[in-house]
Parts: sequence; C-alpha cells; structure tokens
Amino acid sequence: MSWPANIRTVGATTLAALVACPPAHGLISLSEGRERIFVNATVSVTRDSNIFANSDNQGDFVYATSLGADYSRRVGWIAVNANAAVASSRFASVRGQDFDNPSFGLEFTKQTGRTTGALTLSAARESRADASVNVRSTSWNIPIGLNFKYPIFGPYTMAGSFGYSSRKYLDDAVFASLSTFTSSFDLYRILSSERDLVLGYRYRYSDTSRSSSYTDNAFSLGLSGKFIRGVKGNLRAGYQVRETSGRAGGDSRLGSWFISGGPSYSFTKKLGLDGTISKDISTTATDSIVDTTNASLVLQRAFTSRWNGKVGVDFGDTRFLGDSGRVLVSAGPPPQYGPNRHDNYLSAHAMIAYTLNDHLKMSLSYTWFQNWSTLAYADFVRSSWGFTASTRW
Repeated sequence: MSWPANIRTVGATTLAALVACPPAHGLISLSEGRERIFVNATVSVTRDSNIFANSDNQGDFVYATSLGADYSRRVGWIAVNANAAVASSRFASVRGQDFDNPSFGLEFTKQTGRTTGALTLSAARESRADASVNVRSTSWNIPIGLNFKYPIFGPYTMAGSFGYSSRKYLDDAVFASLSTFTSSFDLYRILSSERDLVLGYRYRYSDTSRSSSYTDNAFSLGLSGKFIRGVKGNLRAGYQVRETSGRAGGDSRLGSWFISGGPSYSFTKKLGLDGTISKDISTTATDSIVDTTNASLVLQRAFTSRWNGKVGVDFGDTRFLGDSGRVLVSAGPPPQYGPNRHDNYLSAHAMIAYTLNDHLKMSLSYTWFQNWSTLAYADFVRSSWGFTASTRW
C-alpha cells in the first residue's frame, strides 16, 4: 500500500474511533491527579505550491503524522513539565525530502514565593523551507533558558534571563551553524493596577561554524498591560549595536533601532483582534546579516463552543547588510549580499477549526504568501491548504 493510501486509511479509522470518546483526563494519573501523562497524535495532509520557497515553484502534496507524550507533575513547590514527540512527513513526488524529526522538552517552574521563574531545556530536529536562503534545510535546535522574577521594593520588580541556543545544520558545507548566548535584565515599575513600565538591557553573543562572531548590546523601554481603553498587550522599543568579527569583508559595527510586542483588542467575548510588530538584526542560515521588520494582524472569532476561525495578514521587510563572502547555494544563481538584496513579503491566511473534545480536534487552513526580491531566484509566490486532525488522551 502506498504512503498516501496508508495515511488515509489510518486517519479515517482513527477519526471514526474517536467520535464517541468521552473527554480526556490523562492516560495515566498518579498521586491523586497531581501527576499526569497524556498521549497526543496528529495526522495532516497539505498541498504546498512551492516547497523550496524559490522561483522554481515546485509543488507537492505532503502527508504528515506526529505522535507524542506529555508529562506534568504538581507536587511540592517545583512543577515539572516534560514532553517527547516524533513528527514525520512524506512528500508525494519530490524524492529526498521525507523526514522523521524527534523533539524533547523539559521544564521546571516555580510560581509561588517571592522569587519565581523557570528552567527550560529542549532539543528538536527541524526541516523547513527558508525564505531567506530559498532552499530547504534540516537542523538540530537546542535551546536552554533560565528566567526569574523578584520584587525588589515598593512598585519595583527585577526580572532577568540567561539562555543558550544552538542551531546545528546537518549540511555544514552549505549552511552556517550558529550558537548564541544571551542574557537580559529588566526593571519593572508599577504605574497602576493595569499598567507597568519596563526598562531593559540585553546582551547577545553569537558565533558560527565559519569562525565569524557577533556581539549585540541593546537598551529598551517598554509598556506592559493596558495601553488605552480596550487595548492591552506588551510593547518595547530601543536601540542596539552589533559588532562583527571574523567575517570575510572585515570587522564592522552596525547600529539599528528595534521593537517587539503588540496590542490586542476584544470587540466582544467572541471576537478579538491581535497585532504584533517586530524589528531586529539577525543572522541567516548562510551567515548573512539581515535587518528584518515584521507586522501582522489576526482577527479571531468563536462561532460556537466547538467552532472557531481566524483570518490574518502579515507584512515583512528584510534588508541584507554586509557581505558574508561565501558562495554556498548551488541550487540557484550565485547569492547576492549587501545592498544588492532587499526582500518584501505579503501573506494572508485563514483557518476554521472544530473541537468535539480533547479526543478530536480538526482544522482546515489556507495560506497565500508572496515574496518580492531584488534577487530573481528569491522572487516567488507560495500558497498552501491543509487539513489536520488531532487527538489527546
């Protein structure tokens, strides 16, 4: 039996068996419900018109499954959350792109007492089409983080975080693996019962498998909570300086403003609008420096207790800064860096979802994406629709 036929058979049998199931309370429950283990499964089919995100416009059907388990423990003053999963995808006609990606996660949280925070560790294998390099890539991503919050005195609270992340590409001859160390400190000032002012500093150091490195220092000012009547969220803006070392074009110093966060507004209990905006300097998979701006709006509507939907639009602007001095992507024309490449994209998406209970959730989605670039190979249109069904025990 072929893979598409097999996944259709498994999916149909699974859905039929789940319709009459009662709500899930954990496959295994211990310590009077304070320790629980859940099992999750998902099947999906997607038609992607451009699986490589480039001007070749090669499309395919993608059949995917995932199977995972979650563990939660609420005993004592430290809560524990853990998860493990395997996601598999099979392409109908494009050979060599099938993958089986495992993922793992572990979290320790403390939400009571004067000092609160969390320690998180995770690892995941990821396969994706990257619009900034216009090919598919596979990498191991390992983020580790520690965050804390401590009230100092009166209206002042200190928060901080320390983190490490590693993105290791399986094809190091084409892509540049990246390791990043970060630390940040924020001072919160309570302005009212609904609004906080925050002053922050962030340090970030990155090095790549090509002996290049980046040091970022950033200062920011932000607002958290209620902006104006009916509008709430988090928003911060500031200025950062990036120093580069070991690059083929020589060392450099770049400065740019940045912003992150967004507002949300509820028209009614069932209708809401969420917005996000971000601007930051980052490093691509081919060791190029990019200054990227993204903005999005999402309208969400709950039709009934079981049916809900959303529609959204996204816009992005990516400016490539500096020259990496590397000719890496053989699938397309020689890559262009520096001021010779400037990308913009516009995207729209819609989704409708149905929830019977924890044992059966289904969704149908559609996404349209267009990228305009000064590099002809990166000028493309991509659209996809997909159906997903999931269960949780």
